[in-house]
Amino acid sequence: GNHTLSMREADTIPGLVDAAEALILDSSTYEDIGGLLWAPEFHVIEDDLYIFHAATPGEFYCEESHVMKLRRGGNPICAADWSRPQRVVKKDGAYLCEAGKTISLDMTNFKWNGEYYVAWSQRQFLPVDLGAWIYIAKVDPKEPWKLTTDPVLLSKPDYGWENNHTFVEEGPFALTKGEKLFLTFSGALIDATYVVGLLTADQGADLLNPGNWTKGNYPLLTSRSVPGEYGPGHNSYVIDDDGTVWNAYHARPGIEAPRSSGLRRVHFDIDGYPVLDLTEDKDLNQELAKVSIEVVLHK
Repeated sequence: GNHTLSMREADTIPGLVDAAEALILDSSTYEDIGGLLWAPEFHVIEDDLYIFHAATPGEFYCEESHVMKLRRGGNPICAADWSRPQRVVKKDGAYLCEAGKTISLDMTNFKWNGEYYVAWSQRQFLPVDLGAWIYIAKVDPKEPWKLTTDPVLLSKPDYGWENNHTFVEEGPFALTKGEKLFLTFSGALIDATYVVGLLTADQGADLLNPGNWTKGNYPLLTSRSVPGEYGPGHNSYVIDDDGTVWNAYHARPGIEAPRSSGLRRVHFDIDGYPVLDLTEDKDLNQELAKVSIEVVLHK
């Protein structure tokens, strides 16, 4: 978490590296948001731009998912063009979590089969710490901070690799490819044991039925995946103008080093599943992505 939410703007992805930062929100902007701001994400929903993030009046134990909306015709890097953060509510109008007992964060939004969904990480601390679990629900696309269905428990940290030093699943993010929906998430503590896992659903499946999801029994990214990158996690996906999918994530350049952000091109294997760990020496030369041959037949 941080006390500020800033944004960068550039014409290209590499241009973001040196782009100036614009402050959009900080913990002194509103009286009811005085603590940590957490994990912002951009989402376009029916032509409107939103930022999904978590915020708290003060203590971490009151952290809750919020949504901000950019006014029509507004400038994303202008703080005044963003609405006041709306705290996420359930279908009955009650807040998603009870402050001080349960937190929610890392909420993401995606569209599947014509309907809008959110997935997020939720952790009950009182009366017993149950760890962080992934939940899912449908939302109103006109007011995406309002759930239209009851929250459904989608996944919890059952495997050893998502229980290292803490029992956590967080940072879900959706990626569609063909007739499959992939929901990557992160598990374990945010140290060198942090990893990325995968949930998969098929076209036409009821996403609110946990039985329609398949959870991979091994992580897609770990500290062993790419030399020199430790604890990769909390990833999202960006699609450039050429249609190339990029994995945006953070990792540590050393076991005890601070987290740094990075991008890596996403590949898809023969079965259409995402491959997140191809290093440059194993990557395909883009000039050879499409090849053609001429066959000449002689009598």
